[in-house]
Amino acid sequence: MFGSDGVQLFPSIAGTRECRDRSDRHLPLRSEHFPVQARGREIVTQQGVIIAAATDPAMGAEIARRLNKSDWGDQEDQWAL
Repeated sequence: MFGSDGVQLFPSIAGTRECRDRSDRHLPLRSEHFPVQARGREIVTQQGVIIAAATDPAMGAEIARRLNKSDWGDQEDQWAL
């Protein structure tokens, strides 16, 4: 099952069968999950939890970069207040 931008959604995210290795599968990504890493096609949190799989390794690296950039921007905004 693929979402937008060629990202393969895992069943727990797509609303079908749940992914068993995620203990927090019903919660959104939080600051403690960052920075995420691309391991081939998979996007993985610092705890080693796979959160998504891209169509190819280059797309996985780009998605991880953008997620990390977005989280860093959110943290900067919080400190600016």
